[in-house]
Amino acid sequence: MSSVAHAQQPIMIYLAGDSTMARKLPEKRPETGWGEALQQFFDETKVRIDNHAQNGRSTRTFIEEKRWQAIVDRLKAGDYVFIQFGHNDASKEKVDQYTPPADYRRNLIRFVGDVRAKKAIPVLLTPVMRRRFDKDGQFQDSHGEYPAIVRAVAAENKVALVDMHRKSEIVIKQYGVEASRKLFLQLKPDENPNYPKGIEDNTHFSPLGAGIMASLAVDGIREQKLGLAKYLNLKTWKIDNLKAIGGSPITISGTPQVIKSPAGKAVSFNGKDQGVVVQQNPIAGARAFTIEAIFRPDAGGEFEQRWLHIQEDTSDNRALLEIRATGNEWFLDTFINSGSNKLTLFAEKFKHPIGRWYHVALVFDGVTMRHYVDAQEEMSGALSVSPLGPGKTSLGVRMNHVSCFKGAIREARFTQRALAPSEFMKK
Repeated sequence: MSSVAHAQQPIMIYLAGDSTMARKLPEKRPETGWGEALQQFFDETKVRIDNHAQNGRSTRTFIEEKRWQAIVDRLKAGDYVFIQFGHNDASKEKVDQYTPPADYRRNLIRFVGDVRAKKAIPVLLTPVMRRRFDKDGQFQDSHGEYPAIVRAVAAENKVALVDMHRKSEIVIKQYGVEASRKLFLQLKPDENPNYPKGIEDNTHFSPLGAGIMASLAVDGIREQKLGLAKYLNLKTWKIDNLKAIGGSPITISGTPQVIKSPAGKAVSFNGKDQGVVVQQNPIAGARAFTIEAIFRPDAGGEFEQRWLHIQEDTSDNRALLEIRATGNEWFLDTFINSGSNKLTLFAEKFKHPIGRWYHVALVFDGVTMRHYVDAQEEMSGALSVSPLGPGKTSLGVRMNHVSCFKGAIREARFTQRALAPSEFMKK
């Protein structure tokens, strides 16, 4: 193979781990391993995930079954191996899986050495938490000394560490005793044909939980400043056609038009009866996010105009961008609703001329909601938000087809973390 062809090969991330990370069979759905949700965060032409994690494996059995060697044999220089074990290693009652702490440490050290010998990059991850609360609602850990061993091996060998153990604990506790159930495989009888008797599993994840755990791993990639971070996928929607947006099908109301703008095509709306609904929630599962858009409000529209509206399919949880227009000026109105928690940022003190192109951003960092116009912060406020589930996005109109927008939208970008203004896209 030529050096040019080799350079064009994507970087591989091999996943070595247990059932919390592994791919699931159709008959086990909706159970989802967090490793299955990782690819969505990367540009697939640059980085690909190869998930070798398997249900019920410990470091010992993963080696004995030659699953580890299968990864080593595939490695090329510059690839990554994400290594997360501990659930089964720590289970003394499972004699076919249990790995004593000293052996667990040796196995992790072996993994690191084998990866580095191939000039690839090991990344150690502590095991994710189980959902376990006592009768008083106090959270309990079930992994004993095993997470500390991972941290120690990472420190002693100068290996990148993603502390999924601590990160997932924070998330589960934030959700609380009852709400955290939706992160895990918990179903009532007859709710899903795969589980006619229902199931209450506090170890394995629902699709929502898997997505959130994958986002924690992504947070760790950024925190560790791994080279992979530059390939993280920013979901950019070019709103320049009426066939598909963001790779998803759309539903059109009325006759919005594709127009030319100084920086490319855009879609215009008449402020009366036009809108587009994209069959995707681009911030689903995000604990923190940034919604950006480039748009132009035009004169002659209603006072209240909703032009970007993201909503869950199964609830009223939503995030949205509106403008309030008076005469030849407008101001930004943003809103997030999450269960009983909601916040409106009504920036009536910050008025802007109508008829120009603007960059707008709604940023939520897990604690505080902020919004910006042309990279200038206008308002902020504290808010507690649970990640939104799957849903849809409407452009140019509210989801219920009122408060229509008069103007044009050219581009939107959705990032599953809070961006600083210096990172915003250029208008």
